[in-house]
Amino acid sequence: MMGMKVTVQGPGRQIADKTYYMGELRKKCDEMQSEIRKMNVEVEQYNKDNQIYNQMERKYEVLIKDVRKLQGDLADLNLIVDKSRNNTDPQDIASAFQALKGKNDADRRRLDRLFLDCQEKENDIRTIEQQCAELQRKVEEKLNALPQDQRMQHAQLQDDYKRLLADVEQKQLTYDNLCRQLSAGEEVLLAEPLKQRLNSIQEQKLKLLQEKQNLEAELSKPVMSEDEEREMLLSQVKEDNNQIKITERNMEEIQSKTRQVSQDLEQLEKDGGIKESEDAKKYQRLREKDQEMTEFIENFDQNHSKESSTVKEIETRIFKLLEHISKDLQRQQQLPSKENFQDLQDEVAVKQRGLENSQSTAERLKQEKKNRDAELEKIVNLDQKINVELTSLREKSEQMKQELEVFNDINKLKKDAESNRLAMTAKKAQLDSRRKALKQQVQLLSTEFDKAKQDLATNDFAGSLEAAEQKLRHYEQNIFHLREFIDSKEAETDYGSVYEEVSSQVAEINTLLQAKHLNPF
Repeated sequence: MMGMKVTVQGPGRQIADKTYYMGELRKKCDEMQSEIRKMNVEVEQYNKDNQIYNQMERKYEVLIKDVRKLQGDLADLNLIVDKSRNNTDPQDIASAFQALKGKNDADRRRLDRLFLDCQEKENDIRTIEQQCAELQRKVEEKLNALPQDQRMQHAQLQDDYKRLLADVEQKQLTYDNLCRQLSAGEEVLLAEPLKQRLNSIQEQKLKLLQEKQNLEAELSKPVMSEDEEREMLLSQVKEDNNQIKITERNMEEIQSKTRQVSQDLEQLEKDGGIKESEDAKKYQRLREKDQEMTEFIENFDQNHSKESSTVKEIETRIFKLLEHISKDLQRQQQLPSKENFQDLQDEVAVKQRGLENSQSTAERLKQEKKNRDAELEKIVNLDQKINVELTSLREKSEQMKQELEVFNDINKLKKDAESNRLAMTAKKAQLDSRRKALKQQVQLLSTEFDKAKQDLATNDFAGSLEAAEQKLRHYEQNIFHLREFIDSKEAETDYGSVYEEVSSQVAEINTLLQAKHLNPF
């Protein structure tokens, strides 16, 4: 018998029309959509894994902080255990803690104060720099307004200043060398025993001469009654008060003159009154007066405090003199005879010896009491330490008994260990699979990153941007060098100190010429 005849497949579609291509496009679109859905799922999984990783990282940071805190607590507890084993007094630990805390607080306050002072100094420096820049600008404007001969004179003064500055530096070096040689010689002399003895003898001699002069002055004073001395001291106090009032009035007059001179100076600067020679002389005189007034105002607080201390010292001296006079008058009325004075001296000596013996006995008793108190405190602290140690030992014993009950159940421990092992193995397998998936995703992202980097390298706009950045860096370097050059030139053309020194020298020369003119011989 013959079997069933199988139908043979035909040649298939012979004509690829529009319907055929539409079907092919639908297939490709379906494949692309399925691939897009798959990639979206992978992206969502990657985002979820990334979120989980961030959460685990934050949790890890929190746990690390907790571990460090617990490690610090453990170190503190270990330190306490060591101190307790060494029988250290808790009061000593508390006092050391308070001392360390106080030191840290003081250092923190000092650092805060230094930071605030630094900020204040920086603000002052910026303000001064702005003022210097403004003064430099004004000076340049005035120099440009001066005639050619005065500018040449200014240049000549600058050259003279540089030459004098070099001479001053050379003389300063010579002076320093001489000072060092002198210091070495003085140290050698001070090391000599004869020189030391001579110095001590000279000091004693000066003290004795001073005492001699004071005694001679007291003896040379005429003997006055109490009323006469009181009147003399009162008159001296009145004179001192009048002098203080006169000084205050002079101070007020000088302050008013200073204000007037400052106003005149401002008016002159506004009107530009230093162009002609006469106005320049007036301006110079005003500047000198203003400088004198400024020095007086700056030193006023110091002079005022000095005068106030002098007045207080005089008042204290007057009070002591009055007290001394009254005591002398009372002593003159109550002076004993020579025999009574000798008896009183003997009695005072006996009482002094008794007082010294009593004081030494009291000091010895105080020391013994302090020692006994310290021993009593040690005994009390020892009892407390023993009780604390016994309590801790009992607690440790109870804890160890509970742990022994747990460790006796071997089967339970084995079951717990096996369950922990299985759980950790499952977790390890899960993490390995996650690691592989993340590794694949990282490789894919690195490929995309390399492609983007390559595209950026071939992009014309990126090349032009990099060239522009290089030009910008080059321009910034040029600007920095130009600023340094400008700053160096400004420092070289700063003639303020030269002007002040030349002005002071001119003033000294004028003073010498005036003195020579007044006293030709």
